[in-house]
Amino acid sequence: MTQLKDKIQDALDESRMLVLGAQVLIGFEFSSNFQEGFARLPATLRSANTAALALMLIVLTLLIAPCAYHQLAAQGEDRLDLLRFSTRVMDVALFPFALGLGITVYIPAEQIAGAAAGIGFAAATIILAGAFWYGPAILRTPKESEKMEETGRTSIHDKIRQALTEARVIIPGNQALLGFQFTVILQRSFTDLPLWIKYVHLASLALIMVSTILLMTPAAFHRIAEHGEETERFYRVTHLLVLCSLPPLALGMCGDFFIVLFKITDSLATSLVAGGLMLCLFIGMWFGYTSWRRNRNSSGLLAWQEEM
Repeated sequence: MTQLKDKIQDALDESRMLVLGAQVLIGFEFSSNFQEGFARLPATLRSANTAALALMLIVLTLLIAPCAYHQLAAQGEDRLDLLRFSTRVMDVALFPFALGLGITVYIPAEQIAGAAAGIGFAAATIILAGAFWYGPAILRTPKESEKMEETGRTSIHDKIRQALTEARVIIPGNQALLGFQFTVILQRSFTDLPLWIKYVHLASLALIMVSTILLMTPAAFHRIAEHGEETERFYRVTHLLVLCSLPPLALGMCGDFFIVLFKITDSLATSLVAGGLMLCLFIGMWFGYTSWRRNRNSSGLLAWQEEM
């Protein structure tokens, strides 16, 4: 039977694969709003692109959530509840991923071959993705009984390996947004925006840059400070840096999501509400739920120790 630590490592690697796929769509959906041809698209296609962007941001929120859960709720330990949480969020994330992919495909298909072809391409993409991603559920083997492993048993080697994988899960989201943030300022439509919106973009860029620097620091710290050794101090530093990279990432993404909505709707209230809701989703999944689970697990462990 596959060991729990290896199942968790596999789950993190699989999340990383999905994030790598999502980053392409997120980068396109952000940047397309500032392309010259975007303004000439029908309102339905512009709205479709915004809906696809919102769906892919939800996907990103879900795929990064196991990293926050591991470091906050599980405190870096290999636990069965972490594996279950990772499996559930991946199951959920694939549905908006398929929808977002289908909507994104609809836009070029509609422009080239008409609305009917666009709908056909979108439907085929969603059905194909659903068949391949959820179809294997019928081949799922019966669950083997697994005993919950006690915390404090995970080796420092496995903790470091998993923390570094979690950093690699998050970085593609940063890459997608940084590419958009650096290139969008060269677009003519960006120069027409109000000055205060440009400052919001600059603040978002700075936040994503901070998040990226934090996520790259473990590599430098490991080589320079620890000479490549796997130490408890290196794990603690990596654990802290991964967690600290998430708030600026959430704020930066939601800041530019707000800009995209404002550019399309020209409504400050609508943009603020939608951006605020997206931020609540990011913070709620990454810190709210995980902190609640950590407190719940700590209370359960304390009660168990008192009974002993």
